[in-house]
Amino acid sequence: MMSRGGYVVLEALGMALAALAAPTAIHGVLGRGAGRWWGPLDQLPGGLVGRTVLLCLVAAVGIAYGGWAHLRLQSAAGRDAPGPGTG
Repeated sequence: MMSRGGYVVLEALGMALAALAAPTAIHGVLGRGAGRWWGPLDQLPGGLVGRTVLLCLVAAVGIAYGGWAHLRLQSAAGRDAPGPGTG
């Protein structure tokens, strides 16, 4: 089982992935001249569609990992909380 700090780090990394990937995908679709947003992703096959799909998948994975870690932290906190009539 992972420690509390591990879940916090995983939650933060997941949210950072989502926070970076989602705007990049949006800028790439809406701003046709937004070449600075793509950087190393220019080497991927599939052109604009391939890059956008990849970034959306990265954002979804970040949200999934961050949400999973958040729920694990909540369930661990619920087990550590004192029950009714104690304390």
